[in-house]
Amino acid sequence: MKKFLSLVLALCMCAMMTVAGLAESRMPEELNGTYIDLFPEFAKEEYKDFWMENIGAYITDAEAAEGTYTAMTQGFMGTLKGQAAIDAYAADPTATVFNCSLENGLKKVTVNNGEISGTDAEGKEVFRHTYRFLEDAAITYMGMDAGAQMHVYVTDDADAGDYTYFAFADDTIADTYHVEFRYGADKEGIGDFTDGAYAYWMAGAINEDYTKEQMEACIALFVGENLGEEDEAPAESAQVIEISTAEELAAINDNLSGSYVLTADIDLEGKEWKPIGTFVPTGETEEEQVVPPSEYAFTGSFNGQGHKISNLAINQPEGFAVGLFSVTSGADVGNFTLENADVTGTTMAADAVGYAYMSNVHDITIVSGKVTANMTELSAEGMYGSVAGACMGSLISGCTVQADISVGDNTGNIGIIGGGLQLTSVVDCRAEGTVTAGNNCYGLGGISGCGFGAEQFTNDVAENVVITAGDNCFWIGGITGYAGGYEDPELGTPVTSVTGCKANNVVIITGINSDGANALVGAGFFREGMEEEIGPAGAAPTIFTVNECSAESVTINGAAAQ
Repeated sequence: MKKFLSLVLALCMCAMMTVAGLAESRMPEELNGTYIDLFPEFAKEEYKDFWMENIGAYITDAEAAEGTYTAMTQGFMGTLKGQAAIDAYAADPTATVFNCSLENGLKKVTVNNGEISGTDAEGKEVFRHTYRFLEDAAITYMGMDAGAQMHVYVTDDADAGDYTYFAFADDTIADTYHVEFRYGADKEGIGDFTDGAYAYWMAGAINEDYTKEQMEACIALFVGENLGEEDEAPAESAQVIEISTAEELAAINDNLSGSYVLTADIDLEGKEWKPIGTFVPTGETEEEQVVPPSEYAFTGSFNGQGHKISNLAINQPEGFAVGLFSVTSGADVGNFTLENADVTGTTMAADAVGYAYMSNVHDITIVSGKVTANMTELSAEGMYGSVAGACMGSLISGCTVQADISVGDNTGNIGIIGGGLQLTSVVDCRAEGTVTAGNNCYGLGGISGCGFGAEQFTNDVAENVVITAGDNCFWIGGITGYAGGYEDPELGTPVTSVTGCKANNVVIITGINSDGANALVGAGFFREGMEEEIGPAGAAPTIFTVNECSAESVTINGAAAQ
């Protein structure tokens, strides 16, 4: 999974195989066909078993394989391209979800002996032009030659607009079972993957009448290229390391990339716990601060098999990313219970995972959890929760938590399940307990404090929750403190869908001059006065949707929430 997540250009350009004669004066017959988006077809349930069979040849741990399947089938349905994608990537290098879809509202593109046409979802023809070969354009990535070419075709029709140029990669249905291409009015931009009008976009498509055999061949190719090393055959098996003692649990720090299964309950009473992995920023840029180096983070899989770890105690008053696991990167962690956990840190503190980067965190039960923030000058962004303190590009699912989270003044992003969650979804989780904050705090929620850029909160329940905030606090919600982003969806972070969530018996108490408290979602990300820091609001206050949710017995400062 780590290799899959680390690939950038190769991921969106799944296979670059040379097809002799493709760059001819006329468009080759190998390109003829009617094409639809590849990745929605990839993700169809009927192909999951085949996906898992192929992934299992490289990743033998079932939970890790499941996480890889999710990433491979869902990771290329972004909506940004061009300047919007460039801006999003510059603001947060981990935030870019690659766009591999047909653009401009197209649902089908047909190539027929040099004539290309496109139709929309209603079957209406959007364009039709005849094209001739123009040139081969080297693909550049971050200003460097990426070692691949696009074969560029042009129409002489003056009214072609965004369909003036079509650029095809070397892929054809006959060789790689799919095609990859770009189109637009800017010839120079066609060849640059990270700059220009088409940055971070490459359409991946498959013939609309593809066969089951073609789809399975395409899946096998995609899995092999992204999980296998060059000239490496799939592994027959990988060693799974069994853990039954506290000493063996601690020894994970000696092999942070291993696959582990818990075979017995473990009691950590009286033991000084060193978190698994270490938070080590590699530099001062935002990317260097956010992306954990693999040599220090847990990058493997941990399957608790339903066992219990009790009496975890960590007291690191100045610690970053504190928890049973300090930092995970591309990891799969789940299927265990934490009982009587007590964790203290200064930022990114949690009972289970301090900081989850591009990880699958799931099916964790926490009973009598406790997270306490020791406030320092580095605690402003906070990020405290029981399952995860901070998350980036991850998924939290199937977790049930009873915990108390306590912080002081001048901090934020505090929730019972998770604290500061960016580009992270929370699905099928239940939270019970308390969130207690001092003055001048923001982002407090029953499920999470922050859902910035989150795709979804789905079927989450906050029940028997008390959220207490001091003076001058804002963005407080029964489910999440804030969600969405600060720009129009087409220009920045995605719309957050809050669906099927419930806030039951939730009490919210705030001090003076506090606002943005609501039964479900406190607010959208943008707040008045932030223009100088992050730019204009756009459509910001409402970049989240609430569907089929309920709030029962929710009070805000003694009054029933509307």
